Amino acid sequence: MWSAETVFVCALALLGRTAQSFPAVQFIEKVPVGVSPSAEAYVLAEENRVVLITSAWAFRVAEQAQNRCGQIDALRQIAGVLAHEEWHVRHGPDEEGAYDAQLTALTSVGAGPMLFSSVMRAKRRVADESRRRDRINQNLSSAPATGPRFCERCDRTRTQDQKQC
Repeated sequence: MWSAETVFVCALALLGRTAQSFPAVQFIEKVPVGVSPSAEAYVLAEENRVVLITSAWAFRVAEQAQNRCGQIDALRQIAGVLAHEEWHVRHGPDEEGAYDAQLTALTSVGAGPMLFSSVMRAKRRVADESRRRDRINQNLSSAPATGPRFCERCDRTRTQDQKQC
């Protein structure tokens, strides 16, 4: 069984990178509360740190490889995740850019169509959710306010149904 650090170095090698050229990394076993249960990694933005979840499928498979760096498909998936999370560290929370970086990385490491399609579906799902949230927020901000309002003319509060102060 290979260490988390070895798996990380192997995935970086697929990208032509070294650990020194990558943001700080932390390895954890379980997904913490508040992070999507399906997450493979996430970023601690205030610390510019990538957190890799070692219980994720690809990580477990890569750790259990017979040969060092032997599970290439799992390492390709991890390499894509690393590219995605590094994009967040360097550029912020925008998911579209992070998914584009991940897809570019997957292409460069020779990922197969199943992995590429899976990431494309995730990108579309996140974009759809973002558009839905934006529509809800826009509707909320354009809806008339209810309840008491302050009237600048008479210095009193009034309710929505009161026409005059």
